[in-house]
Amino acid sequence: MTDRLIRLMRIITLVQAKPGILARELAERCGTSERTIYRDMDALSAMHIPITHMGHGKGYAFIGNFALYPLDWSSEESAAFSQLSDTIDMIKPLMPRGFESAYEKVMAAEYKQKADREEKMENARKEAGSLWQERNGAGPEQFHLIRILNAVLKQISIRADYFDNAQEENGLEIDPYYLVPLENRFHLIGYCHRMKVIRSFHTHDLTNVKLTDKNFSKEPFDLQAFTKQKWSVDGDSLRVVFKVRFSEGVLEEIRRGKSGIVPVKTEQHGKYAYFEVSLERDREFIDWVTNFKEAAEIIEPVHYREVLRYQLEKWLSLYK
Repeated sequence: MTDRLIRLMRIITLVQAKPGILARELAERCGTSERTIYRDMDALSAMHIPITHMGHGKGYAFIGNFALYPLDWSSEESAAFSQLSDTIDMIKPLMPRGFESAYEKVMAAEYKQKADREEKMENARKEAGSLWQERNGAGPEQFHLIRILNAVLKQISIRADYFDNAQEENGLEIDPYYLVPLENRFHLIGYCHRMKVIRSFHTHDLTNVKLTDKNFSKEPFDLQAFTKQKWSVDGDSLRVVFKVRFSEGVLEEIRRGKSGIVPVKTEQHGKYAYFEVSLERDREFIDWVTNFKEAAEIIEPVHYREVLRYQLEKWLSLYK
């Protein structure tokens, strides 16, 4: 009985470490026959372990989120350890007894952790997209606004394709200065390296947007003069309205003007405060909000909220 329990545990580990593993390989790893593996699978099914056979030649895999052996390590450690699989047969004679099964358990945990991480990121992307559609009525082509805004706030160049007025421009490198909302559309104002001029781009005509590793500094640039010349837009219209939820104590300080920035209005119910911020100072305002830590939360605009959330996730990943 003890030997069978050990074998059943090893089967679970092997399936988690290598989804799609065949009965033949399970039998080889466990030192038994394929017929015994089939009986073990029936036993695991009776124990409500969610392992399923995916079809002829496709092997076994878990259904849902079942897993064993939670693990926490860096991506660098994970990559280094996974490379052992290429040489494990060579070093096996040098390793102590039990090393191979321990290695399988570690790789099973890494696979599960990676799958969970990818699932969370995918859910976050879907949630961000759904929220954007719900509040702004925009289609999937607008999701890259978050990436563009991220580049604006961090002053990172982007590379993108642009199609406007039947003219296609591929691989443009742009230093994104400002993201301007006008007439229910967003326009990106930035320096185009190809034409060596400051241009405006309709964001819905930008595709394949990617952040580069190049930082930039804004050259002396008068946003108000540019927008007034191009669209006859006055400076007062280039403002962003932020809706922020604060803790009760912090909201009271803000109502009394002790925080340094005065809201245009507050709502005691829900603890909301509204701020009108000029487009040139949006980054400065976000930095101000983050000083309140968990006592403040940006509610709207949703794309600023998502940019801040992605930044926090990136910081969190450094300390995992």
